[in-house]
Amino acid sequence: MKTFAFFVILLTFAYQRAAAQAWKEYSFKDAGFAAQYQGQPKVEERSYASVFANPIIEHVYSQNTGGVDYVVAIADFGSAKPDENKAIDEAATALIARGKLTHDEHARVDYHYGREIRVEAPDGTSYTDAIFLIDNKLFQIEVVYPSQNSDPAGSSGIHFFQQAFRLLY
Repeated sequence: MKTFAFFVILLTFAYQRAAAQAWKEYSFKDAGFAAQYQGQPKVEERSYASVFANPIIEHVYSQNTGGVDYVVAIADFGSAKPDENKAIDEAATALIARGKLTHDEHARVDYHYGREIRVEAPDGTSYTDAIFLIDNKLFQIEVVYPSQNSDPAGSSGIHFFQQAFRLLY
């Protein structure tokens, strides 16, 4: 029985490692970051609602694999200078409105502090979001993980994606 359990653990680790190896780094020098995605991310713009400034353009770098969305969204506050904690809290509040808060911790990317939030929506979709205000830009590193998906990375892709993000400053 121990041999079988060890084999299952080994097989699971090998599968996750193989899935992680399929990720490739894409660099966006103008946006100031690089991240690993499982395929070429789509780049688009959308408006970002904030009490600190309007209009705000958010640049979104996303890729969908097996129904799971891997997203880096950057809202540029321009000449507005929002308080770091208040800007992060505003983004967190918008995310928490989607469902039940299950995780809220301090987070860090390089020397920048922020928050990591996980919310479970009523339909079982989980939203995991690391939020940082860096150089007057709000970075959100988000994974939208529906309860029904076929992503080969599984839930380990959430942590891999967030750990594979890096600033280019």
